[in-house]
Amino acid sequence: MQVTKTNDFWKLILESGLMTKEACKPLHDQYQQTAKNGDARALATWLVKGGHLTTYQARLLLAGRAKAIHVGEYQITDRLEEGPLKGTYAGKHAPTGHPVWLHPIAPEIQEDAVRFPIVQQMCSLRSSVPHPHLIRCFQLRQGTKRSYLVTEQLDGNLLSESRPGEGIPIPTPDCARLVRQAALGATQIHSQGMVLGDLTMNQLWLEPTGNLKLLHLPVRPVEAVSWSDESQADRLAALANVAAPELQQAGAAPTKLSDLYALGAILFDLLTGTPPVEGTIAERLQQHASAQVPSPPYIPGDLMQIIQYLLAKNPGGRYQSAQDVAEALRPFVDAGQLSPPMADALPTMGSYLQHLATSSSQPAAPPSPAAAPAPPAAVPFPGQAPAAAPIPQPVPPAAAPFPGAAPPQAGPPQPAVAQPVPPAAIPQAVVATAAPVGQPTQEGGGSRATALTERIRKRKLQRKITSLVVLGVMAIAAIVGGVYGYGIIFPSDDIADNGDQVENPPEENPDNPPVEPPPEVDPEPVAPTGPQLVQDDGQTLWASPTDGQPIDLTGVPSDTRLALVVRTSDLTGNPEGDRILRALGPDFAALRQQLEGELGVRFEQLETLTVSFGASTAGGPPCLVAKLKGGTNLLSLWGNPNPSASGIPAMYDVKGWTVMPIPGKEDREFVAGSKAVIQAIAQRGVAAPQLTRELEQLRRESDDQQTVSLLVEPQFLASSAGQVMRGELAAGTAGVKDFLGEGIRAVLVSGHLGQNLYLEMRCMGSLSLDPPSLANSIKEKINGISRKLEDAVPAVNPTPYWRRLASRFPNMVQFAYQQSRTGVEANQAVVNIMLPSAAGQNMVAGAELMLAANTVGAAGPAGGGAMPAAKTPETIEEKLASTMSISFPQNSLEFALRDIGEEADLPIEIKGGDLQLDGITRNKEIKDFTHDNKPVGEILAQLLVRANPEASPGANTAVQKLIYVIHPMDGPDEAKKLVVTTRAAAAKNNYTLPDVFKIP
Repeated sequence: MQVTKTNDFWKLILESGLMTKEACKPLHDQYQQTAKNGDARALATWLVKGGHLTTYQARLLLAGRAKAIHVGEYQITDRLEEGPLKGTYAGKHAPTGHPVWLHPIAPEIQEDAVRFPIVQQMCSLRSSVPHPHLIRCFQLRQGTKRSYLVTEQLDGNLLSESRPGEGIPIPTPDCARLVRQAALGATQIHSQGMVLGDLTMNQLWLEPTGNLKLLHLPVRPVEAVSWSDESQADRLAALANVAAPELQQAGAAPTKLSDLYALGAILFDLLTGTPPVEGTIAERLQQHASAQVPSPPYIPGDLMQIIQYLLAKNPGGRYQSAQDVAEALRPFVDAGQLSPPMADALPTMGSYLQHLATSSSQPAAPPSPAAAPAPPAAVPFPGQAPAAAPIPQPVPPAAAPFPGAAPPQAGPPQPAVAQPVPPAAIPQAVVATAAPVGQPTQEGGGSRATALTERIRKRKLQRKITSLVVLGVMAIAAIVGGVYGYGIIFPSDDIADNGDQVENPPEENPDNPPVEPPPEVDPEPVAPTGPQLVQDDGQTLWASPTDGQPIDLTGVPSDTRLALVVRTSDLTGNPEGDRILRALGPDFAALRQQLEGELGVRFEQLETLTVSFGASTAGGPPCLVAKLKGGTNLLSLWGNPNPSASGIPAMYDVKGWTVMPIPGKEDREFVAGSKAVIQAIAQRGVAAPQLTRELEQLRRESDDQQTVSLLVEPQFLASSAGQVMRGELAAGTAGVKDFLGEGIRAVLVSGHLGQNLYLEMRCMGSLSLDPPSLANSIKEKINGISRKLEDAVPAVNPTPYWRRLASRFPNMVQFAYQQSRTGVEANQAVVNIMLPSAAGQNMVAGAELMLAANTVGAAGPAGGGAMPAAKTPETIEEKLASTMSISFPQNSLEFALRDIGEEADLPIEIKGGDLQLDGITRNKEIKDFTHDNKPVGEILAQLLVRANPEASPGANTAVQKLIYVIHPMDGPDEAKKLVVTTRAAAAKNNYTLPDVFKIP
């Protein structure tokens, strides 16, 4: 119904809710005085020019469609009519004024009982995890007939619109930066069990800050491409430029590896100004399947090699994860551009997120098509058991993995949710108190694991077990040092889920705006599936993954001022915990061996270990309280010693320790320390002592299910630093004092290693420090550490491994700052952080390396006295004979060789052509590789054995195809290098085999 009368137009404005009667009255009077005619169209034009209506709103009102201006709480302001966002509505959230885009779900999708649940789950995943290189999704607003994906409104434009012109290349560093950011965004999507599918130039959005975001909009399932569908001509034309060869097979759906192929095509396009293929769609698809990739001479050789890997015809020959692609491109990006500034959040963002958080606690009723067959088992919502399969797709299942394909790798951290069983990362809620939404680091999401346990220093074996306190102090040292190591490994990205909205929007057909939909009545809400979680407002504390009892300090001295409680079973009982223990390096391994040898108890037997310090422990070892997992004959473990003195309870002298089984638990718990300390405990009884008021209040808020809990008085730490902060830890004394500052009476630092790594710090200050200000002050100190690290890192003398980690510290700290939350509980200042579980090993390794570097330099001796200078290996043979240590949970052959080469100062070249002839890829993934203090040549040989295409019994067998040689053997030392090739190529080129590869 076309509106012609001005009175009708004013009524429609009031009906639409765009203005109140009070706002309309002065406008009405003003228009009456200035208007030359009474035409509704003229009135609409006048209101548009005055900024009271948008052109699109005026058009809807002139068509009599006042109800179409609102989709629930969202007010429509415009409709995009071209480009990849065609059909998207621009609008704002009426209660808060926050601008958004609304992307309609096609009717045929919503009415499909199989496809719509997939869209629901994908939207749920995307809404729960923001990422700096993905368009941010807020919610799927569901209606009985039409649903909309609500996302942020982006500032900027498509990358294709920012290019200098067709055929004009973009500078190499900019190309590498943009594609690297796209790879980090893809890492996030892949880590959640999803696939991009339509990764084309039309999906790359460039913000004014220089940051790139992928326009990943999960409004339909990722399905096999129908190349003959003429209705999708524009989409197919864009896809034909980047389509992997395997996508031409009938029924073949896009995969993570086809996404990587698309990244390679985009990188080539940006570098050259044109796609790698040309012609009609059919011709371009044929070129993808059979033609060689062009190699323009102006593309650097190393970068061209990356493109060749990405555009490999066989998916098994490509990089196997998007994170590996990001890592490979990193050296080509200008250091100052690795982390471009993020766009500032709009002032309305906080109130909008708070509104969503509030409404998400309301019951939601996702619509289901009427009289439709029951969908397959849906992916579990938060709180339900994890699924063991990826998001279901309504297309035939993809073929078996191509040779060399690795399981999906996890991406940037996202906290607060248990990690499901691979290969899909389906979020599960741990608690129902917060749905944290942080800004992940630029280093993104899921990454190859690199545990930095290398040691080229030999330190003196410490006599007592004092340095075990590193497990707890490391929590503070990690914050002071910038959450060390985070950003190297990003496995799963799981986070609490947004709630679904109850209201159902009125119908709106983007392809036929003039048709007015009938009004809808929202259905009665029904009970939600699983717990409803509060979405993050940027301030709400992360929810602790555990809820145990306060820590038990039975057996510690009465003057205890520092107590460290470690659930050793959490560390020795899972792979991440074992990696953390290995990351502490050979010193800790020696101390652990000493403890096990002197007290006769292996770490694997322990349930918990409590280490305590006080005035009574000065000048001697700390007091240890050990609790075993099961009963055992402790006296037999200690060699059946005689009691050291008469009396009850009995005490024994065991290899320098005085030990006392705890009465009533003589078969599983004991206390160990100096004789004076143990005698004092025996005399007063083993019951937990009365702590100072502040320490006791914090203890009552502690959680014995946390992996590590450190309770300490900062004043004691300052006055007794020599007792606690020994060896390498001494280097962190000043930093810890500066971080805690003055006025803090007691601190509780705890961490839990589970599906995620949860860190929490509780403080009690003097009366002059109010808890909210204290919490914010600590958080801001984390933010300030990045600037200090920028000055501190260049001052140390790092090894190559440490150098790679050190260069990333400022970004790591920024990410920790973004992931931190502050609050007040029980009148205590609280700061907590949620990270992926795999960050723990890097955090510990990085903290130890930083402390060691600050003590004597990463390559210097640990001892206090002068040591004779060791002869530095000079020839390649000497370097192969020198020893080193290396450990990583997962790495590619190429990166592992690069790391070893950097550490041993060995030039290593991989003969990729030789490897391809034998069906070997340099991207071969190697897992759980650990060698301590072994010759470099032996470590290299074992690495190649693990990377061999067939299971190899050893380096000197005929099965072992992958080898290394020194070439040229008869050349000068400076010309020699290590060449990784195959046994067949070595025979063909008359290379001399090292003894380790000679077949007897």
